[in-house]
Amino acid sequence: MQDGIFYIQARRCLRCGRLLTSKEAVERGYGCQCAAKAKKAEEAAKPIPGQIELFDLIPGEQEE
Repeated sequence: MQDGIFYIQARRCLRCGRLLTSKEAVERGYGCQCAAKAKKAEEAAKPIPGQIELFDLIPGEQEE
């Protein structure tokens, strides 16, 4: 390290594109607020146990 010059690792948030500078955020890829929102969206996208789709009721081609 030279006098007065230092380096920090930084990257952009995968969700909003803001600059991330904290070590945890850089490793995670998301800022703290975006990480919470991404986790919430991931939970909402999971299917509900026992839930069926309309195509499960229609006889016809079965996926193999």
